[in-house]
Amino acid sequence: MGIITISREFGSGGETIARFVAEKTGFLLVNKETIVRGLAEHGTEIPSPEKEGLGESVGSNSGERQYIETMHDFIYDLAIRNNLVILGRGGTILFHDYPPALHVRVIAQFTERVRRVMNAYNLASETAVKLVKEQDREKTRYFRQVFNANWNNLRLYDLALNTEKMGLEDAADLIIAAYRIHAEPREVKDGPPPGEMEERVFTPPAEAEAEQFMHPSEEEFAHMLDFYRIRWQYEPRTFFLEWDSEGNVVEAFSPDFHLPDQDLYIELTTQKPRQAWKKNRKIRRMKELYPEINVRLIDKKGFESLLKKHSIDQDEGEEDDS
Repeated sequence: MGIITISREFGSGGETIARFVAEKTGFLLVNKETIVRGLAEHGTEIPSPEKEGLGESVGSNSGERQYIETMHDFIYDLAIRNNLVILGRGGTILFHDYPPALHVRVIAQFTERVRRVMNAYNLASETAVKLVKEQDREKTRYFRQVFNANWNNLRLYDLALNTEKMGLEDAADLIIAAYRIHAEPREVKDGPPPGEMEERVFTPPAEAEAEQFMHPSEEEFAHMLDFYRIRWQYEPRTFFLEWDSEGNVVEAFSPDFHLPDQDLYIELTTQKPRQAWKKNRKIRRMKELYPEINVRLIDKKGFESLLKKHSIDQDEGEEDDS
């Protein structure tokens, strides 16, 4: 079996490099999508993105440990029947004792990684810095808790590539050349000519037309804004909140309204305080990542108060008209 493991710093381009390597060699790419789909087909419950190899308490309870063990067994089973390019998932540790495997580390300068993340997700510099640091800490924690190993120990890897110095496809070609040398006399058969790379782009919800609201409360709020002649936009922008270890957006947030004259985003909730914790968490995360954005959550009590005042003003307006 042919094995190439690729460990990468967030923002270094390792995900794209792994796809290039898999396409050019015909190897099966093992990434988050492959694992989630494969385990789901076998009826294995998939943890939430926060726990899937990244959470602070990874491996701290029996359910998480069982999932990790099942994931590792799944990867070993794939390796019996396929040549693999393994992206992350501790592949360098899982196949450390398999001599033909080539273990690669993809790196880039911190400032370069921040720049790429800013461009990829349209983030401010401060937010991109925070995200890159978060991902680095989570990878370090995962290796320590699951494998009792140091993710940054370069002795774990056969090849380290700085993508600040080369193009991503050139880096993939270099990995393939290194594998051919490393795996001799085993033959690596080229796969079919590479097709177009499948882009992983997070597509935010389509912008809703003014009259198409997700909840009646939003329509009531819009009518109130119209009454007071306040300009508004409905869900005009989506803010990314969480990313997985491969750079895929796993949580995003589209506030209900934007008031352009006030430059204020508003999220409505008619749920009771105990039930509105998810929206509160998203608002806190949004303020943390986008401190320059002014956002406000109007809760059930506040919403009802606004409607009551609007009803009074509306009645007074009708009396004036008469």
